[in-house]
Amino acid sequence: MIQSLSMANWLCGNGHKIIKVEDSSKNPELKVFLFEDTIALRSTMKYFRKEV
Repeated sequence: MIQSLSMANWLCGNGHKIIKVEDSSKNPELKVFLFEDTIALRSTMKYFRKEV
């Protein structure tokens, strides 16, 4: 479950597919991006750097 649009886009650009997009339960104006939880996904996420 990813809430960051930039991370979701970055993960897609690195070969991971979004399974589903839902409204956030905490803030319906935001979206939650669901990916299959795999070792490869977690490994890729470690290299994501937030832009400041």
